[in-house]
This record gives sequence, C-alpha cells and structure tokens, in this order.
Amino acid sequence: MPAAERRQAIVDTAVRLFSERGFRGTTTREIAASVGVSEPVLYQHFRTKGDLYSAILKSKAREGSQQTIAALERYSNTSDDRAFFTHLATLILEQYGRDPAFMRLLFYSALEGSELSEYFFRHYVQRLHGLETGYISRRARAGAFRKLDSMLACRAFIGMAVQHSMAEVIFHRKKVRMSRARIAAALADLFLHGISGSRN
Repeated sequence: MPAAERRQAIVDTAVRLFSERGFRGTTTREIAASVGVSEPVLYQHFRTKGDLYSAILKSKAREGSQQTIAALERYSNTSDDRAFFTHLATLILEQYGRDPAFMRLLFYSALEGSELSEYFFRHYVQRLHGLETGYISRRARAGAFRKLDSMLACRAFIGMAVQHSMAEVIFHRKKVRMSRARIAAALADLFLHGISGSRN
C-alpha cells in the first residue's frame, strides 16, 4: 500500500475506533491491527496516539470550517432568512449523515476533557456561531426579527438541527419520514416563526 493510502487507512480506522471507545479506550496496537500493519509502521506516520488524534480533529476542523463558512457566506449578506437558515440546517444534517463516526468522536473528546475538543470549538464552532449571530443581529436591527439575544437564538436553531441529527444518527431513534431538504426547510420555518419581527 502506498504511504499516502496507508496513512489515510490509519486515520479512517482511528476515527472509527476512537468513536466507539474514546481516546483513552483505544490503543495504538488495536488501531494498527485493524489496519493490518504493525505498530512501528503506524509510528512512521504518527509519533504518538495523541499526534494521530490531534491530526484527525485539526483536519476535520479545517475541512468543516472552510466548507461551511464558504457555503454560508453566500447567504450571510442577503436578507433571505429562509434561504440562510434552511442552508445552515442542511449543512448540519449533512455533516451528521456523512460522518457520524467523527461526530461521536467529538462527543468523546469533550467528555474526556481533551484540549482538542476546545481546538475544534475555537476553529470551527465559534466561526459558525459568529456568522449566524452576525446575521441574526443585522436582521434584528432591520426589524425583521424581534429583539433577542443573538447567541441564544443561534444556539436554539443549531440545537434543533443537532438534536434531530443525534436522534437519528447517534441514538438510532425512529427516523422522520421526510427528505433531508424538507426537514431543513421545516426547521427553518419553525425557527423563523418564533423570532419574526411581526410578533413584537
């Protein structure tokens, strides 16, 4: 196996094992065995288990930040509230659906008190919050939304999409029989009816 493919195989396997057992519950021996290589081969790519864990979270933070911020920025300077929040919900639903193992890994990271979860928060979540709170504040000043705490509103909306995703992807509860696009639009409608300026 070429070195680049072997490195990716190690990362993919580590994501799966870390998501099932956490950082502390996973050994480099288990990762190497699952990939089909020896521990010395694994150490040629990552000096320690911590380096491997760090590489995964930092890579995902950069990848998620670039994709999400770029996608939302197209809507952030408009006044199309439905498009902005529908797109944001779609991005969250797709992220959970596309990479449930990594989302579980993030939960483990936070529960284990890893400083890497804080890195992910600073480099991805805070940027997402900044974009959304900025949009909500601007639209509130324009009278489209009622006066409210923009961070609380931001968390409320993201919370709806995340909770739905966790129920289906993480906890495997009964699926809502709607397409992802319809679910995203429904969440946006529920949220916008709650903060509409017409309710003043």
